[in-house]
Amino acid sequence: MKRILLATILGAIIFFIWSAVVHMNPVTGPMGFSLLNEKEDAVMASLNENIQQPGLYFFPGMDMSKRMNKEAQDAWVAKYKAGPAGLVLVQPRGGDPTAMTKQLAIQFVTNLFCSLLLALVLASTVGSLSRRAAIAAGLGLFSWLAISIPQWNWYEFPFAFVALEAINEIIGWLLAGLLMAKLIKPANPPAPNPVAAAQ
Repeated sequence: MKRILLATILGAIIFFIWSAVVHMNPVTGPMGFSLLNEKEDAVMASLNENIQQPGLYFFPGMDMSKRMNKEAQDAWVAKYKAGPAGLVLVQPRGGDPTAMTKQLAIQFVTNLFCSLLLALVLASTVGSLSRRAAIAAGLGLFSWLAISIPQWNWYEFPFAFVALEAINEIIGWLLAGLLMAKLIKPANPPAPNPVAAAQ
């Protein structure tokens, strides 16, 4: 149990550091993000004037709590096709981008829970170090396919942004999994069934 807990903590630290490197370096950090440049002040002023509550805004808007008649639906489809269309995540009151203690703490605790789940999987898995590290990478791939690809498919997130998440999740959990699989003993293979062997 001690080795599982140690592997959990070290795995979370490795993934946390890897994520910081991926998202904060000048090569991969900007992937998928665009700048408004000289239009930024005008856009921010418009958002400040028209949006008072923080939230993720979808436009052109559709009230999905109500059933639209055909005329309203056709009008919405035409508006969507004409564009622009998209998502805007807005914090009207702003914030302090240098005060990230809370966000970093939440991120690390999240990584810790993920690492614990991975440790439990590795402890119950039979196989070599490389096979169990590949399972860790496979779980990273699973999370990417389950979350990031739908964001690209349905909400048209930039594919570069989605690719960045693939680098983060798959390679990050592979690196963490290599150390964790080395610390955690593999499960014992099941004993052979004498009845099946006799047949």
